[in-house]
Formats: sequence, C-alpha cells, structure tokens
Amino acid sequence: MGTNQNPKEILKNTVAPSTALAYLDPQYWDERFSNEEHYEWFKDYSHFRHLIQAHIKPNSSLGCGNSQLCDELYKDGITEITCIDPSAVAVEKMQKRLTSKGYNVVLIDIPAHICI
Repeated sequence: MGTNQNPKEILKNTVAPSTALAYLDPQYWDERFSNEEHYEWFKDYSHFRHLIQAHIKPNSSLGCGNSQLCDELYKDGITEITCIDPSAVAVEKMQKRLTSKGYNVVLIDIPAHICI
C-alpha cells in the first residue's frame, strides 16, 4: 500500500502546506478546497457537541472551510449562524451544499487579512 507510489504524488496528496505561512494565503485554501470535499481538523461535531451546545449563541459566526460543522449545527436546531471563510471556493461549495439541503445559512467570503 504506497510502497510503489511516486513521492511527488504522495506530497501532492498531503494535507499540510509546505510552510506555515501558506495557511495565510487564500490561494492555498482555494486550491485545497477545489480538490477536497470534506475535512475535519480535529474530530467531528459529535465529539464536541456537548461543549458547543452549551456555548454557542444565535447569530454566531463560524469559520467553515469544508467542515460538516455548519450542517450538524443546523440539524441540531442552531439555524442562526454565519459561515465565514477567506476562500471563495470554500464559501461557494458550502453555499451549494447547504442550500441543496434547504438550509438558510449566511455565508461570507472574507478577505484573508481580516482573519489574521
């Protein structure tokens, strides 16, 4: 499993960028989200549900990326949320995914310099 894989192909499929500074570059995120459908940074919502439910407020703003967090919150009745991301690709994909499910969520593509 992978012993015959081309090293360049392995690097291409790696989640992490080549430098930490790339995380600040919207182009990195646009490229990543163009090729990736879903990724949870830590664990999925079910592991943190009890913590999130106790602290989330209506009209909260959440970074969305391509996580399922907004979907899961909406299913749990938290419908007044704004999903934000510096990647226009992530926001567009999230918008399509959520509206196809009938969810009414505000999505905003924010400039990367505001996220810093």
